[in-house]
Amino acid sequence: MKLLVVAALLVAAVSAKNLRITSVRDCAPGSLVTFSGTINTDPVPVPGDMLASFSFTSAIDSPDDLNIRKVTTRIADNFQVPCLDGISGTCTIPLCFAIETFPNLVCPLFPPELPCQCPILAGTYNSPNAVVNFDEQWLAIDGGINGDYNTVTEFVTAIGTPEEAVLGCIELEYTLVAA
Repeated sequence: MKLLVVAALLVAAVSAKNLRITSVRDCAPGSLVTFSGTINTDPVPVPGDMLASFSFTSAIDSPDDLNIRKVTTRIADNFQVPCLDGISGTCTIPLCFAIETFPNLVCPLFPPELPCQCPILAGTYNSPNAVVNFDEQWLAIDGGINGDYNTVTEFVTAIGTPEEAVLGCIELEYTLVAA
């Protein structure tokens, strides 16, 4: 009987290592900006694109000082991916600056009915064909690209002041593999 239990645990452990994790989670429920969605590419080839479907609801128009604060971590070794090209990986960047400077990376995340510009007006939006690009720079990160990752993206106002506020947060879990 003990042998059967040990065998079952070994099979479960091996199977768990082969499971891919993909998820989209609202990490600030009840905030002014809420998110939901799915990741449709598993695993994500690098270089290549993650295809996803996102929905978000914003109770307010985006403020002028809205920033995107992202932290991307490789789960296996808790490695924080550095900021790549000023927008990918772990970065903090003003939203309007990101839209103006990196439209090729930011605009594919926007729903078709929403202009890729500031301010983003209050409302509920669906982006069924969102694209997140992972370019060849990702291949050069310490420890290699292959693995499971977590990205927490907060939408923050008044960064670094006592009035700092997180208006919304989305968390993605996904797997990257060298193509």
